[in-house]
Amino acid sequence: MLNALINFLGFQSVWFLSLFGAGTQRSWLGAIALVAFTAWHFRAVPNPRAEFLIVLIACAVGFVVDTTFIQAHLLAYAEPLPFAAVAPYWILGMWVNFALTLNGSMRWLHGRYLLAAALGAVGGPLAYVAGIRLGAAELLSSDVVVFGALAVVWALAVPLLVLATERVNRRWPPPGSPLVTG
Repeated sequence: MLNALINFLGFQSVWFLSLFGAGTQRSWLGAIALVAFTAWHFRAVPNPRAEFLIVLIACAVGFVVDTTFIQAHLLAYAEPLPFAAVAPYWILGMWVNFALTLNGSMRWLHGRYLLAAALGAVGGPLAYVAGIRLGAAELLSSDVVVFGALAVVWALAVPLLVLATERVNRRWPPPGSPLVTG
């Protein structure tokens, strides 16, 4: 329970510092917070190998999703490093940050794919609203188009990431636990 609370608070801190930092041309704030949270997370989890794979999957999904939004001229991000045509490093850090919750404070979503989709459809666009208000992103198309697309993408991404997390957990159980294949 305590680890889940720390996981949630760490996630929220990194999330805010990433958006605030990017919006004020100090994206390094989120990066430093993410390094600290990631270090804590990997010390607290029973299976760092599985967590690393989950992080890689989420980072790849995030790269495709946010680069697509850039390429479709729906969103532009502050501090578009390393290149303006692809998702910036700090956005990828936010996907890593989200991945760190999938076996932590968001573990309750395991097996609840419709709930995960609903959370994604609502929470995804709301997170971008906050980012826009903090100056970390800018809409390049109508609100309806951008937020509608975000809702659809996040309604698909969250349950898929939950499912991927469950499969990784089954495929690579923590050391010392019975081998479970799926």
